[in-house]
Amino acid sequence: MDTELKGKLEFISLFQPVKLFADDGEIDLREHYFKLFERLNGIKSKMSYGMNNIEICSDEDSDSVIQYENDDNGILILLNKVDKFGMSNVGAYLPGILQSLNGRHVIVSIKENGISIANDPEENVLELYYTNSNCCKIPEGEEQKTCKIGTIDCCIFCCAGADGFECLKFNSPSARMLLDRYSKKEMRASRIGNCAIVGRNENL
Repeated sequence: MDTELKGKLEFISLFQPVKLFADDGEIDLREHYFKLFERLNGIKSKMSYGMNNIEICSDEDSDSVIQYENDDNGILILLNKVDKFGMSNVGAYLPGILQSLNGRHVIVSIKENGISIANDPEENVLELYYTNSNCCKIPEGEEQKTCKIGTIDCCIFCCAGADGFECLKFNSPSARMLLDRYSKKEMRASRIGNCAIVGRNENL
């Protein structure tokens, strides 16, 4: 039976619960994803994604099959080409999109043959641009209004440097490090901000 879930996403890594805070309680989305990957293992499938969404599902017309392993050696999720060399690392793309959707209200569509997750378009959030490599300049005033710098409700991704206040939420290596510290309660900042990335503009 098809299921639609709505709630606030909290993502640390695929090795920890992927929490969806829905109206009727907390859901670990990994249970749905891992069950799907078990069903699709060795089956022709496809992956489509954007900045704020990703869908993985079976597809008889696809030229790739899912390879899924989840054991003491780690988690492997690949889309391998059937008749030629090549693959897509679902195990990298999926965490990347979940990391971008972190802290936001999302809509999850669960079907027998696939799962899609996307931002809830009804939620209004601060939109940011890549302005310095994979860092995002925070518009003047938003560091206090939205990021709440200097308070215990400060976003964990807000940082100050030579170029002023920047957001590290969409800088994957830095974000992973900050999320790890957040999960271990090793930082004063206590909140995963719900801002969104919308593109690149290095002239801001």
